[in-house]
Amino acid sequence: MEEQSRNLMEKMMRCHTPASELFRKDVHLYSAFDSDGVPTHDAAGNELSKSTMKKLRKNWEKQAVLYANMAEDR
Repeated sequence: MEEQSRNLMEKMMRCHTPASELFRKDVHLYSAFDSDGVPTHDAAGNELSKSTMKKLRKNWEKQAVLYANMAEDR
């Protein structure tokens, strides 16, 4: 039950973050971003693999939906 509450709280906190800002706070992991804010290079400056970029893009898209739904509910 405690884990469910924690997951719900995390989801609620993420709802307030625009998708374009989702990864920008992770400067210790990423050094470059595309125009949407999806990381393209790791902290060392190496280009991310296509599979990693695909996963990050998928997370970005989920966040965009979460944020849009939250904005509609206001």
